[in-house]
Amino acid sequence: MPNVIITGATSGIGLAITRYFASESSSSTQNNKIAMLDINATTGPGIASSLAAEYPNAVIVFRKCDVSSWEEQAAVFRELYENEFEGKLDIVVANAGVSERGYTTLVEHEKGGADGPRKPDLSVLDINLSGVIFSVKLAIYYMDLKPAEEKERGLVICTASNAGLYALPTAPLYAASKFGVVGLVRSTALLVEDKGIRINALAPAVLGMLPLSPSPNILTRADIIGITETNIAPKELYQGMIITPMETLIKAVDGFAKGGREVNGQIAEVHGENVTVREAHGFVDGDTERNLGRFRGLGWA
Repeated sequence: MPNVIITGATSGIGLAITRYFASESSSSTQNNKIAMLDINATTGPGIASSLAAEYPNAVIVFRKCDVSSWEEQAAVFRELYENEFEGKLDIVVANAGVSERGYTTLVEHEKGGADGPRKPDLSVLDINLSGVIFSVKLAIYYMDLKPAEEKERGLVICTASNAGLYALPTAPLYAASKFGVVGLVRSTALLVEDKGIRINALAPAVLGMLPLSPSPNILTRADIIGITETNIAPKELYQGMIITPMETLIKAVDGFAKGGREVNGQIAEVHGENVTVREAHGFVDGDTERNLGRFRGLGWA
């Protein structure tokens, strides 16, 4: 059974994916080993312990990690690879992310004064894009250490967003980070397919665990008290929105986890009860297709 690293694992999407892989463990086979990485060291160990008790056929550990730090991620990956995982890494879910946490700093809502404009807060890019890049780099490195004769050498799943497919004018930096993840996955897939490594992305709509309500998937103010948010924004933000059940996202994860080598470079838009694979843009003309093909043939750009 696989050894799995999940970032942003103690809440929302990451916690749901952790549960998925834990539930896949079977008493008749070797236990799944799952490492939950999260910056929240206060509640993280307790959550991991509770899950380990809930899923006794899985080995679940917690490691504190700030994904925006290359040094922290590299140290945690190495420690897990050399110890708990005994030299074998199979699946990495690069999930940790944040929103712009209010009004975007790209446009000034309060004037900067005599000193001019203030620097925009780029932490959303540090976590959502740079952090994912770090996870992908480390995943490929350790998966590529497997023997060359192994045909299926690893799977990387990145959490993007439907904000990486559509304009989101209230949060352009968040959208930029998620568009970046989509581009990263599409391009990296072509780079690692010959290694037997697959990389795909989730592009969910607004997610939650729906309350028992006669209103189908639409949240009232009373409903939001019971919703399990994805930890990306306050619960109140979801009032009146159409909510996609977390179960739909897990359907997409299951498809990635159990798919063959052809399931590579896919962007799965998760919406309502549906998972739709979003195709890449077609080439605008033959010249563009030839030029980009030339770059790929050269192996550098």
